[in-house]
Amino acid sequence: MKNEPINILLIEDSPLDAGLIMEMLHKVKKFSFNLKQVNQLSTGMACLAEEGFDLVLLDLLLPDSLGLDTFDKVFAQAPDLPIIILSIVEDERLSMKAVENGAQDYLFKGEMDGNLLVRSIGYAMMRKKAQKELEEALHEKEILLKEIHHRVKNNLQVVCSLLYLQESYFEDEKYKNFFEDTQSRIKSMALVHDKLSHSKSLSHLNFAEYIKDTAAALLPSYKAPDKIKLSMDVKDIELSIESAVPCGLILNELISNSLKHAFPGGEGGEIRLKFYRDAGQQIILLVSDNGVGFPKDLDFRKTISLGMKIVNLLVNQLSGTIALDRAEGTTFKISFPELLFQPKGTI
Repeated sequence: MKNEPINILLIEDSPLDAGLIMEMLHKVKKFSFNLKQVNQLSTGMACLAEEGFDLVLLDLLLPDSLGLDTFDKVFAQAPDLPIIILSIVEDERLSMKAVENGAQDYLFKGEMDGNLLVRSIGYAMMRKKAQKELEEALHEKEILLKEIHHRVKNNLQVVCSLLYLQESYFEDEKYKNFFEDTQSRIKSMALVHDKLSHSKSLSHLNFAEYIKDTAAALLPSYKAPDKIKLSMDVKDIELSIESAVPCGLILNELISNSLKHAFPGGEGGEIRLKFYRDAGQQIILLVSDNGVGFPKDLDFRKTISLGMKIVNLLVNQLSGTIALDRAEGTTFKISFPELLFQPKGTI
């Protein structure tokens, strides 16, 4: 126990119980404290707003408040203070619920003595201090991880800039297209890290927002973007970074493939994106267009196209499946489970 007196606020409406609690604390040797007692919740709340306390001893049955609602009001106003409930009700379920809600302890007045109360006060203050230190450490970690995601995004953008400069040295369209495709893939990864650096969660991101941003960035690359209608039906689903990066690359490849090949000669058309979770809890990504269609004599799993090779490898990395429907234009359906741990395989 620290040497300086502990400032305690006792919210207790029974003069008899308040006197017994005071007597119990005085009987414990080497326990130094200052205690202020009030008999109503409203008065206690006013004291918490105006004065500095180290701990609250709280009765749940007060003239102006009853039950756990009493605790919840105090906790909402003073979440950083340890709160110990002193109750005449010996109820295990109530005590467990109180601790779940944030109480440091729940003591039954009928079995309480000075040593038990002081020991509970000591443990409560130590736990609250440890909790505060842990929360501060976690906050520092969150800031650090956000900064890491931000720097990764910036570094990937630098790589894109270098590729853009390198591209300018080539006149052959084949090589220019190669550099442009590589930049697009890197940008799709950078966008994941950018989203995570601004996300409340450092391990998951809202992939619906990612889809919208990716599609909006890719469409202007088409020769006649005003002729392409983009239709999206995407549900708000959180993906881990292990799933988001490969899924983002797949999305980039399939949208780019539609823009390059589905509408030859600057023709117009529609690209449709759907993203949802099915009845079996599989995550579904549909990328379709109403263009000329995927060549019937071409097996997308065995094509020499680098883009489709990447898509197939990434689907495998997600432990997913991919299917092609040629009925109306081209529709690729990717189905995969949400990855909780390291994804299978590498590119």
